[in-house]
Amino acid sequence: LSTNRLFLPHSEMARALTEWKDKEVLIITCDGRCITGILAGFDQLQNLIIKGASERVYHLPPPDDESLLEIVPLGLYLIRGDNVAVVSDIRDGVFEEQDCEKGSSGFEAFENGEAIKSVAQVW
Repeated sequence: LSTNRLFLPHSEMARALTEWKDKEVLIITCDGRCITGILAGFDQLQNLIIKGASERVYHLPPPDDESLLEIVPLGLYLIRGDNVAVVSDIRDGVFEEQDCEKGSSGFEAFENGEAIKSVAQVW
């Protein structure tokens, strides 16, 4: 599987997602939601089944309690393929390293991360 191509046919998308089955993934939806969890299953239309899913909601600027990040548990979650913008695997411990204290952007842990593998739908 070549990571140099931006758009992949449906058959290659399924093959790319197979690498991440039963691993922690991050999904960014077309409406900007950031959802993490274990990729439990998928189909040829890129519908994703995520177990132990949670949504990461960033508050900028922070509310009165100064927390930048809110994690909303979702449980078993289905994301329709036409709402998936980005799918990426998650490096172990990257979110635990994320410092969300006042005065920090919270993204320092991502600076030395791996490049995102492109998985996109062709219309």
